[in-house]
Amino acid sequence: MRMRSAIVVLLLAALAMGGCGGKDATGPQGAAPAGKEIRIGMVPLPHYAHMWVAKKKGFLDEELSKAGYKLKWQPFALGPMVSEAFAAGHLDFGVMGDFPAFIGRAAGTDYRIAAVASSGPKTLAMVVKKDSPVAGVTDLRGKKVATTKAAYGQKLLQLLLEKNGMTVSDIQFIHMSMDDLATALVRGDVDAGVMWDPLLTRMEEAGEIRIIADGTGIYEAYAVLMASGEMADKHPAAVDAVLKAFRRGSEYLGQHPEECKKLLLEDIRMPATLLTKVVGKFNYDDKITDRFVADMKDTEGFMRKNGLLKNPVDVEAFVRRK
Repeated sequence: MRMRSAIVVLLLAALAMGGCGGKDATGPQGAAPAGKEIRIGMVPLPHYAHMWVAKKKGFLDEELSKAGYKLKWQPFALGPMVSEAFAAGHLDFGVMGDFPAFIGRAAGTDYRIAAVASSGPKTLAMVVKKDSPVAGVTDLRGKKVATTKAAYGQKLLQLLLEKNGMTVSDIQFIHMSMDDLATALVRGDVDAGVMWDPLLTRMEEAGEIRIIADGTGIYEAYAVLMASGEMADKHPAAVDAVLKAFRRGSEYLGQHPEECKKLLLEDIRMPATLLTKVVGKFNYDDKITDRFVADMKDTEGFMRKNGLLKNPVDVEAFVRRK
């Protein structure tokens, strides 16, 4: 009897364990583990104004809470810090330009493009000093032209040269950071440069530079929202909640510009008039369109051709489509 009782107890225990083991620890398939923390890395730039609005108005907390998650908002001073945090596995979502997104993916970072963060062809431009005799791109033959290598300014530079029947070999290309480019232009150390906002608008408003061409019609200048592979594969509800919150932020920004400007100035440190002008240049539509995917394939090809990627990137697998 003792032996039989012991066997019955063991069988019951095994059945109980089997019943528990048949369920995911996160609950029903697709459901969030109770209160799972979602880590979002954000940079205080106008490129992401609607996202800051979504945070400050509570839209992110609200939408994530509905889906069973909670928010951990992680501000970063610089974009490269977001890339590093992703590579170290410290973020679930983050923002960056399309160039660093591809560089990280090619280097092995497990993340996907979840949405367009912003685009703005007029937020990126080729400029010269205000009193420069250069009137157009063709006048730059043999001249010193600077921008930051492995950033989207390099692509606009090359596209503008090609549009005007030139190549990089027709100019003296110089790699510079944006801060160094601003100084070099004013001093006359370079003849032209490709720069982006908010520096672009600030220097133009100050009367220090003149725009000779921007991205209109040839380059959208994308920033992207990245989601970790785990989020994209195992937590689609979290991705949807984040996207919904950011869309609400974009709508609110359009409907309440003055209120949002005050909110944004708490973190995006620049003069109010400058912030208004720069934000007005951006499109915050997050939709992944066929046009966007085609542009990403073009960017991947450009970067590979110019030795900016360690490995090819499969764009169809890189971009998350619903």
